Amino acid sequence: MTEVAGPAESCAVLVGVSAYEYAEFPPIRAARNSLDAMRSLLSDPALCAWPPERIVAIANPISATDLATRIADLAESTTGVLLLYYVGHGVLSAGGELCLTVTSTRLDRPKISGLPWDTVADVLRSCPAHTRLAILDCCFAGQAIEVLSGDDGPGLADIVHVEGVYTLTATTRNGPAHVQPPGQQDTGCTSFTAELRDLVRAGIPGKAPQLTFGDIYPVLRHRLRAKGLPTPRQHGADAARQFTFTANAAVPVDAEAQATPAEAPATVSTPPADGPAGGLPDGPPEPAQPGRSRLADIVADALRATHSVTEESLQAPALAAVADALAAADPGRAGRLAADAERVAQSIPDTPQRESAVAAVLGPLAASDPDRAERAAQAVTGPSPKARALAAVGEALAASDSGRATRIIADAERVAESVPEAKGKATALASVARALAVTDSDHSERVARSITDTTLTATVLTGLARAVAATDPDRAARLVADAERIAQSINGASFRAPALAAVARALASADPRRAGRLISDAEHIAQSIPDANRKASALAAVAEGLAAIAPEHAELIAQSITSASSRAHALAAVAKALATPGPGAPHDN
Repeated sequence: MTEVAGPAESCAVLVGVSAYEYAEFPPIRAARNSLDAMRSLLSDPALCAWPPERIVAIANPISATDLATRIADLAESTTGVLLLYYVGHGVLSAGGELCLTVTSTRLDRPKISGLPWDTVADVLRSCPAHTRLAILDCCFAGQAIEVLSGDDGPGLADIVHVEGVYTLTATTRNGPAHVQPPGQQDTGCTSFTAELRDLVRAGIPGKAPQLTFGDIYPVLRHRLRAKGLPTPRQHGADAARQFTFTANAAVPVDAEAQATPAEAPATVSTPPADGPAGGLPDGPPEPAQPGRSRLADIVADALRATHSVTEESLQAPALAAVADALAAADPGRAGRLAADAERVAQSIPDTPQRESAVAAVLGPLAASDPDRAERAAQAVTGPSPKARALAAVGEALAASDSGRATRIIADAERVAESVPEAKGKATALASVARALAVTDSDHSERVARSITDTTLTATVLTGLARAVAATDPDRAARLVADAERIAQSINGASFRAPALAAVARALASADPRRAGRLISDAEHIAQSIPDANRKASALAAVAEGLAAIAPEHAELIAQSITSASSRAHALAAVAKALATPGPGAPHDN
């Protein structure tokens, strides 16, 4: 299924104009068929899976003003995904502005009698939808105006693009869209829509079970060009291109299920809050059972939250968190998301924000492209973010290339020790200690206990406890006890809640009842925080602590978080827990 939000949140507005009042615009009977084909494609439950009630088809609108008002009204109430599809004649105004035609449009008065694209662009810019898509199957002049240039000119998408909107167009800047001769239009679609429909129905072999526009566009372009048809164009941010448009029909259902990680069983439920475990099962969670829908939905929700984040410094780490959650189940998609996260991070103009974001995304990137990740880490100039970046790369490589990981983590520690500012040094050393937990637990503990920030010390000790739990349970118990003492001594609610959640996560296997009481306390503390941003961050930490223990409860907390970036991180933690085996799995701090 696609990443379409709930029925009350998303809307697909499909506009098709096939009949015209003035002879300058020949009828396009294929546009009527294209409108029907797009509606059928979107509503197909095995492909795009849009709820039929959220698809609004508008055939042959008479008034441009009425059409603009209808689109604006629908966009204003859409907070999830807004998709605008138009098929019909396009025409240029005297000033070179694209105007979409309606049945009453006059060729000599396109801005007055048609719908100027700038008007549509204003609607797209101002609407609250977190994902906005525009698909234009039109040309400037249709069959009525001489072609001004070939397909080598700039794309129509390049001149009609709207910031924050992914735009896909059927043709180049001045080229006409293609339709079959009039005698063949009664049952056929326009060439662009027909090719898009056929591609989606057939799927793309070798691609992931879910297809994004980033997957679809190169294949669509190749297929159209191979048939001698106009070359399509696209424009939009990488994150928008990663919106999942359809299921991949080329991936058999059985193969898709096998390629998707196991999810937690539906029987794992949450006891009453006043029960002895404080909201957790009395024993360890049951083994995960094969399945895909719940995990896929959580990942889709996480990506929707990520796409709605407008601040790149927050969006990049959120994308990286989703990539990390998918690493074991779908490494190809995880790699693409991690690469997108780095591109978003590298685009930030402010140097400190850029380097901090880069440090946050390099762990997931290193899993798929370690050379690129290490180069990016070495290019960071600020000592604290450089140490964090190197530590993240080293931690990611610990299992696959221990020698390289040891060298990189040693570099990270040297850089961290040179950080002059106390908070930055503590954060850098915490990253180093987390990385060392996998390669040198004794050294990791020494670094952790040297950190001056008590919240960081507590969370790092719990991560180390999880890392050694299988080989040295007595040491793990001591580390958890020390971490709990530190966490209980923290005064600030926004710091105490995450620390307690981390301790609960580390206790989940050995003492689930105590873990339940601690996570319940952490949730209560987090809910009491008055500052919205701090509350969101604390609740995300609570959801992460709960994820491997009671994923259903964790998901409920994650979905309640108002901050999109914190919600994305929390949902990614739940997704990762569903894809990995239980609370004893390696940590992902």
